[in-house]
Amino acid sequence: MSRKSLVRSLLLSYLWITLIAVILIGLYGAYMVRHVYLDRTAEDLDARAKLCRRPIVALLDAGKPGEVDAVCKEWGRATGSESGMASQTRVTVILPSGRVIGDTMEEPRRMDNHGDRPEVIEAMSGSVGTAIRFSATVKKEFMYVAIPAKKDDQGVTVVRTSVPVTEINQAVRAIYLRIVIAGLIVTGLLAAVSIWLSTRIGTPLRVMGAGAERFAQGRFEHRLPASGFEEISALGEGMNRMAEQLNERIGTIRRQRSELEAILSSMSEGVLAIDNQGTILSVNRTCADLLGTDREQARRQPVHEVVRIHSLLEFIESSLSNPAPMQADIRIRGKEDQWLSLSGTALHDADEQKMGVLIVLHDVTRLRRLENVRRDFVANVSHELKTPITSIKGFVETMLDGALSDKENAERFLQIISRQVNRLDAIIEDLLTLSRLEKGPEAKASRLELGPVRDVLLAAVEMCESKAAEKEIEIKVECASDLVITMNGPLLEQAVVNLVDNAIKYSEPGGGIMVTATREGDRAAICVRDWGCGIEPMHVPRLFERFYRVDKARSRELGGTGLGLAIVKHIVLVHAGTIDVESEVGEGSKFSILIPLTNEAD
Repeated sequence: MSRKSLVRSLLLSYLWITLIAVILIGLYGAYMVRHVYLDRTAEDLDARAKLCRRPIVALLDAGKPGEVDAVCKEWGRATGSESGMASQTRVTVILPSGRVIGDTMEEPRRMDNHGDRPEVIEAMSGSVGTAIRFSATVKKEFMYVAIPAKKDDQGVTVVRTSVPVTEINQAVRAIYLRIVIAGLIVTGLLAAVSIWLSTRIGTPLRVMGAGAERFAQGRFEHRLPASGFEEISALGEGMNRMAEQLNERIGTIRRQRSELEAILSSMSEGVLAIDNQGTILSVNRTCADLLGTDREQARRQPVHEVVRIHSLLEFIESSLSNPAPMQADIRIRGKEDQWLSLSGTALHDADEQKMGVLIVLHDVTRLRRLENVRRDFVANVSHELKTPITSIKGFVETMLDGALSDKENAERFLQIISRQVNRLDAIIEDLLTLSRLEKGPEAKASRLELGPVRDVLLAAVEMCESKAAEKEIEIKVECASDLVITMNGPLLEQAVVNLVDNAIKYSEPGGGIMVTATREGDRAAICVRDWGCGIEPMHVPRLFERFYRVDKARSRELGGTGLGLAIVKHIVLVHAGTIDVESEVGEGSKFSILIPLTNEAD
């Protein structure tokens, strides 16, 4: 829809009103002028007729009707020069029979009987007759005024005066011209006043419109001028107050929104607000990341177009239809399963009417995994402890049942019991070691000192030489004597011993093991390489879990506790390092420990 200018509308309205008023006044004035002029002309003709009546009546009384025509012509010429008109006043005398006996412009004998003329009829009835009509005698339109002159037995003799209407029309047109000129002058003056008044009204309004546009753009520091007409000044002051209040309120809303955004963004839980129609009102960054979407694009979108998780959509629909708070846990299947704890609460407006629902999503995947690790750990510890205890209990009962008297069997049983006790002791010692390493502050309190890596590797290999010799496995060490790092020597030595011990267990007799240490940038890389049976890729991610065994039967047969690699991992963490595994079935394995050369942990 096209918009119209207020100034232009006001100006056109004023001009139209002025023009219509001037036209109406002009028409009314012209109408009144014509009637007034005609009335004055009629009065003038009446006066002239009365002046003519006396000498005409005298001639008629003297019995000289033939001289009346000369008097009429003389009076016509005299009145014409006196009035200054182009045409003289016409005087006509009509007898009661209607016969004309005198006329200023024609010979009476040539003229028709005038007894049927309306003004003559009215005059013969005793009153003044007036008419405007076309004269068949002189072929012009005339204004006639007839008066009774003499009344006798035969009737009333009438004296009639007349002038051409063209004279009247010319005079009226001259007056019309003056009226039109005056109207144009008045219209021009009123137009100038209208332009001035429209400008006085329109200019402040345009200024206020521009100011309102700036207010709409958020530029509330601008102030509108409060001057001019009282109403416009009051409007400007009101808009200025409105701008101040809007500035304060918008500032408050922005601060509250920023605080709310900061709170929602810093939350580790995902927050999703949805209205009753299923449209997303708000979503924080955590929730957007969980749903794999962009938070800005998700706003004002239908929730079913953003959320692709069927179980979550079902929970949202249930929360929208249920006024009571709801709780649920859902599982998102994928490359790595993810668990979410959901909480749904109704959203209410200022009138306590339900306007939607607030969904809080908490990622409990890590807690679930920890719970699984805890259960597995308890089960594994129970199993690892129960096996030697069951064996010890069985042999003790056997000896108590009489085998104690059989010296040869009793000695063999005691050796088995001793091995199982040693296995229990090794498990408990490894558990205590893990417990100390996992305490964090206490483990890091272990003094880290600058020392050569080669000495640690040689000491670790020396502790494993007897086991390697039993399987005729050769262990080689390659390390520069000047490679020095910040470390806890005994702990690092234990980590290398565990790796070398594993390499010996899973290497074939007559094989070889390579232990190396090199500098890689600002870190030292300690590698233990064997060419044994290797590890399948599916087991690699869980190698450093407690009691996790690739081949459980073989591990127990070889005397492992299942905690060695877990201990290695925590020793590496104490040194702020990382550990990596490369393995291929049938080709062997390579364990790499990367430790910073200088460690701030000390």
